[in-house]
Formats: sequence, structure tokens, C-alpha cells
Amino acid sequence: MKHRCLWVAVAAALALCLPRPARAGDLPPPTVFDGAYQGLLVGALAGTATGYIIARDDMFPDYHAGSWKPLIYGAGIGAIAGSVLGLTLGIVDMAQRIPHRNAYVMRDGLYGAGLGAVLGGIAGTLAALSTGHKENILLGGAIGVLVGTCGGMAVGFVEGYRKYSASVAAVQQSDGSLALLPAVVGRF
Repeated sequence: MKHRCLWVAVAAALALCLPRPARAGDLPPPTVFDGAYQGLLVGALAGTATGYIIARDDMFPDYHAGSWKPLIYGAGIGAIAGSVLGLTLGIVDMAQRIPHRNAYVMRDGLYGAGLGAVLGGIAGTLAALSTGHKENILLGGAIGVLVGTCGGMAVGFVEGYRKYSASVAAVQQSDGSLALLPAVVGRF
């Protein structure tokens, strides 16, 4: 009985310590560095996939088999490049005073990498079943991550820049004449 009461008390304490889901009004506004952190993850995934493709024996037969260096270099270079891209897009968003375009690019890049990994893994599994080479599963996943990341980021660029577009609008002035003024249109 003591143990059961102890477990109930521990479970209640943990439940009270868990964070509440944040509401939209409670969230802090996005910063320039949000995209850099997201880019770090997207770049590390794409870089690791690139490093795996480079480290394969059939691509470079003279390369030392079993070396982890291309994976580590790929992950590191990809993480740095992704962070720089995310930070640059964040600075551009801040300079143009149009937030969240950067989030579309990084989010879609990450989703594209995940979808590409799954679809590439499925294609690699089918190739492994027909050829008997189990490494085709990893190769398919790596190629899928690269294609999905690039495709997802391209879709994110288009989506982010379509959500916020600049245009010129005719505005009636106080004297009754029309003036053409710049306007920003956002669709949600």
C-alpha cells in the first residue's frame, strides 16, 4: 500500500511539473536565431547524407573503406551551412519587417528531409530485395534526404514569398485625388 501511495504521489508531482501547452499569445516573437537553429538541424541531416554517399566504396574505390570522416565532415559542414542560411534568411526577414518567411523555408526543408528519408528508404528496400545488397536501403535513404531537403526548401521559398507579397494600391487622399502607395498583403 505504501508503494502504491508513493507512486501516486510521484506521478502527481510529475504531472504538476510538466509544462503547460503554450498559447499563441504566450509565445515570444520569433528571433533571427530561430532560423539558424532550424537550419543547423536541416543542414546536419543533409550533410550527413552527403557524407554517406561520398564514403561509399563503389563511388570512390580508392577511398579507405569504413572511415567515418566523411560522415562527420558532412554533418559539420552541413550544420554550419544550414545555420548560416537560416541566420541570413532571418536577417533578411528582419530587415524587410516581414516575419516568418524564414520559418517556411526551414520547416519545409525539415519535412522534405523526413519524407525523402522514408520514401528513399522504401525505394532502397525494394532495390535491396531485388539485388540482395542491403546497403541499398541506406543509399536510398541518403538520396531521399538530399532530394527531399532541396525540394522542401524550394517549396518553402515559394510558399514564404507568396504569403507576403508587396503591391501598389490606389488610395483616395483627403482632396479626392488618387495616389498610388506601396502596400503589403499577407494571406493566412
